Amino acid sequence: MTELSPIPDHVPASLVYDFDVFAAPELHHEPHRSAMRLHKDAPRVFFSPRNGGHWVIVGAVEALEILRRHDIFSNTPEFCSTLRKPATLPNLSDPPDHTEYRRIINPAFTPGAVNAMEAGIREMAVALIEDVLAKGQTEFVADIAKRFPVNIFLGMVGAPLSDRDYLLEYAELGVRHPTREGRNEASAELGRYVMRAFEERRRKPGTDLMSRVLAAEFQGRKLNDEELLGMGLLLMLGGLDTVASMLSFIMLHLGRNQGQYRELIEDPSLLPAAVEELMRVHGVASMQRGVTHDNEFLGIAFKKYDRLHMLPQLWGLDERIVDRPAAVDFRRETSPHLAFGGGPHRCIGSHLARVEIRVFLEEWTKRIPAFKVAGDWDGRTSGGVVWTPLTLPLEWKTQAH
Repeated sequence: MTELSPIPDHVPASLVYDFDVFAAPELHHEPHRSAMRLHKDAPRVFFSPRNGGHWVIVGAVEALEILRRHDIFSNTPEFCSTLRKPATLPNLSDPPDHTEYRRIINPAFTPGAVNAMEAGIREMAVALIEDVLAKGQTEFVADIAKRFPVNIFLGMVGAPLSDRDYLLEYAELGVRHPTREGRNEASAELGRYVMRAFEERRRKPGTDLMSRVLAAEFQGRKLNDEELLGMGLLLMLGGLDTVASMLSFIMLHLGRNQGQYRELIEDPSLLPAAVEELMRVHGVASMQRGVTHDNEFLGIAFKKYDRLHMLPQLWGLDERIVDRPAAVDFRRETSPHLAFGGGPHRCIGSHLARVEIRVFLEEWTKRIPAFKVAGDWDGRTSGGVVWTPLTLPLEWKTQAH
């Protein structure tokens, strides 16, 4: 873990709790269940002396209040020194700029646009499942998770599949490298790729998402290079990692809970509700905020430039918003969660993620009546900005058996 930093004078001892959001032991094995202890052992908003010292938000009720107040808790690097530079857009901007940047890419992620993609998403899922079906086993992360949503995303931005491994390598480093310097170096390499892609679109415009960004206007003008870089980086980092990680955690859960998987086999109508419930307990992406001015909020004294590390991974496990939060129940009336954040910065790709996961499970359950996690799996997971299983070997009986 990182070294301990001094506790600022404005932070009371009662709100200090030692937890490293990048390297805590809990993040390396079943992180959701392990880190869930924070709801009982720590304040819902506490100050960690790790990583230079910052606030950590583990409570869903408190998170909702904070996410609504971008005037106090900014999403820009101006107020949070550890936010990615150059700033990814629109997420590392605040309204009203955020609203206008978001409008540029929003048409590609509306329910109507995503629903129009469903046939292609299903075709991709079927092809990947059929490729491993007869083998009776797969290393799910490498064989499927890092191909299925990633291939869909590469098609959206007009990138060749031959670039996939290169992009995945730097996206991985960009969200999980243990040092800020390492994350920034990886982002810089992705940024160079992004700007080369925009240069290609200038020479030969297309109908892909990168071409749409290049042709867009912000406040009556074309985007400058810094804005293009920021929007391109966000698309890369969001499209290359988040769904792959969430889908891997979901398959890990189903492989370990074969009775629940049998429910989906016997009643496919449960799948939409099951997707929400499985996402509730398997959020993956964290986020940061910076304090814009000295103030008191939720009874806590915050100082300008204080950093907040938000943990949406744990918000769906808060017993104040969901009964029996550790229990996965596909028949819950609702599955309240904030896996995609909340407020104006709610993840723009949430509908696409839902469709990808639902379609994949529909096709997997049609072909594989039972499966399990291979017995020799070491259970390793990684923390960082996006939590993920590092590997996930699955196995099932083939028809020959």
